Amino acid sequence: VKTAIKHKNDLKEKVDVNFDGRISFLEFLLYQYNNHSNPIDYVTRMEKRTKKHPEILKAEAALQEVNKRIKEYEMERDRLEKGAAQSGVKGLTFKHQLTVLDVGPLAERLNEALIHAEAAVRIAVRKFLGKTGEPLKGGAPVPQGSLWWLQRELEEKKKVTVPATLRRIRKNRGYV
Repeated sequence: VKTAIKHKNDLKEKVDVNFDGRISFLEFLLYQYNNHSNPIDYVTRMEKRTKKHPEILKAEAALQEVNKRIKEYEMERDRLEKGAAQSGVKGLTFKHQLTVLDVGPLAERLNEALIHAEAAVRIAVRKFLGKTGEPLKGGAPVPQGSLWWLQRELEEKKKVTVPATLRRIRKNRGYV
């Protein structure tokens, strides 16, 4: 026979998954139906089931490279903008470097990474969905939604980086 205090401590140990001192309804359900559905088993089953094709892995790696290039570019841009706020020759030097940044090697590497990522995503989509966008018959199995997320992430990267960079270049050259 358990006392109320022992039962409460037992529940906290077994049920409180995120250790916040409270038991949510989801945590209670996980505890209640632990015999029928174990979360750890679910994760391992899903990992086994969703082995990714090398083309999809290449596309994901290309998108990671784009993320890395964007981070480098934005860090350099922030550094130069902070330096441009200075007065005197140093401030002018930073302003000049800031205007050259959009046509410099960092921008070129970012653009190159975007082009490679776009090509890798396009190859993966054509391989698994074909030109019509419908799944190919007899094609290799693809984890659900992975191609959609690849395309969506690439579109977001292009929306954020390409138009902003073009606006800055046009502004610096006096077009806008």
